[in-house]
Order: sequence, then C-alpha cells, then structure tokens
Amino acid sequence: MSTSPHYKGVKNDLTIGKKEAGVLKIKPTALDVTWGSDPRYWSIDKKNAGDSTGVISLHQVSWLEVTGTFDNDQLKLDKSKRYSLKFRVRMKADAFGWNGCPVYLMVKDGETSKFKWNKVDLSRLPAGTEVDIPEPSVEFKPPPDDNKVIFGLFEIWRGRWKGGLDILQVIIQEVG
Repeated sequence: MSTSPHYKGVKNDLTIGKKEAGVLKIKPTALDVTWGSDPRYWSIDKKNAGDSTGVISLHQVSWLEVTGTFDNDQLKLDKSKRYSLKFRVRMKADAFGWNGCPVYLMVKDGETSKFKWNKVDLSRLPAGTEVDIPEPSVEFKPPPDDNKVIFGLFEIWRGRWKGGLDILQVIIQEVG
C-alpha cells in the first residue's frame, strides 16, 4: 500500500475511452491528484479507480493540482490534427473559496513544445450543473517526438482554501 499523500491515476482501457466521432473522454480516476490520497482533501474511490466509473470530489485544498500525462499510444491522437481540451466539472452547493481565485487549465502543444494556458473563474459556475471548462477551450497538437500528452488544472498561487468541486471527465476533441 502506498504511503504517498498524492493519488496516481489508473490508466487503462476503462478509464481512457475509445475515440468516437473525434471525441476522446478520460475518466478523472486516470489523472494524478496532488493530495488526492488524503481523505481530508479529496474523495477518490481507489477500490474502483480502474473501472469506468469515477468522479473525484474536492473537499478542500489550498493547492489545486490535477494533471494528466499520457503516452499518445494510449490516447491514439492523430499527430497531424489539432485538438481541444476541456475538463467537465460540477460545483457543489457548498462550494467555497473560488472568488478571486481563478483556475488555470494547461496543455503542452506538440507543435511549439510550449505550454498553453487558459484562465477560468469557477465562482461564476452554477451549483449542481455540469460545465465544460474552459470556454473557449485550449487547442493543441499532439507531440511529434516525445509522444507524451501533458495537461492539467491548477490553482497553486493564491494559497487560499477552496472546495466543493467535482471533476467528472476530461474531453479531448478534434478541431475542424
């Protein structure tokens, strides 16, 4: 049993969906979550993390870091195409700490080898409603050489406590 306070995502055929009609859906249990193994901060069903279910629920953190690093062999993204990346989230009725605390979605672009960032204000999201963030989405090309698709959701700069967020899935969609 791991003694790390951080959750390491389970990457398999059940947590990484098959691309259908240009859309690939990744379950949140396939993502790495800083402080994700500490039940004071997150709820992640580790017994069933490798199956097709799985929402990860944030109770409270001051350091929000949820990342995905995948071999493109797993994702099977066409390196000649562009993709958009979004997180599907839901704010709980008791969400707190998001005012003045923007979240950043990041993805590494294979064309430029640089990270692209988009800022999102979660305090404006209605409670109980599934929403895809960010809007507009972040676009990227898969990497041609190192074969790693890297992305994440962050709020690590303000040092304020925040909570009441469910991460439902990551959506990668062909553009154009």
